[in-house]
Amino acid sequence: MPKKQLTSDPTAARYEYRVWGKQRKARKLLAKLATEQTTETVNDCYLLVDDPSWNAKIRDNTLKIKQLVDERKGFEQWTSDRHRTAESVPSPFDTIFEQLGLDRPQRGEEYDLFTEIAALDGDAGVRAVFVTKERRRYRVGDLRAEATDIRIRETGEVLYTLSIEGDDIDELASLRKRLGLRGEDNVAVHSALDLEIENSPGTVVSTAAVIDTP
Repeated sequence: MPKKQLTSDPTAARYEYRVWGKQRKARKLLAKLATEQTTETVNDCYLLVDDPSWNAKIRDNTLKIKQLVDERKGFEQWTSDRHRTAESVPSPFDTIFEQLGLDRPQRGEEYDLFTEIAALDGDAGVRAVFVTKERRRYRVGDLRAEATDIRIRETGEVLYTLSIEGDDIDELASLRKRLGLRGEDNVAVHSALDLEIENSPGTVVSTAAVIDTP
């Protein structure tokens, strides 16, 4: 079980609310309400551990760790930090960081994450899931939102998610109600991936990585 260790100042953490499914009406309304919109495609490798209060992923060979620190009115508050050296990484991800050699890209050395994940120690206590995200980001006043299609590399499944986040609980609750999302389950990406992988037939899950079977 991961050692509890705050990764950053919890007073600087943002509240998030994430729902799943295509949510067509909410997506359409969100696009109308937005004052800014941008799109992007990103590739992430999620590192799943037993404790869902930790949300860790690797993007562009950089480890990003979020920790759940509070829940209010259905919103989850997460700290967020990027780590480029093992010294700053909370347990148990410090060991994983070292095993994957994630400091090597920072030194300009040749690096292939897929190869390193495949060679990860089976006793590491982590499952790796590679995904590609097609994401549209929105700005609604002081709040941020996103609508994302997530393709799981190992299964080919596509998950659809929408999230809102910000510092002001009352503003978030108002936007949630306006989008018709009140009462929906708030489920973080890593938890949704964990559930999807567990429920996907033909997928072998090891402590080191998640790989699809022929």
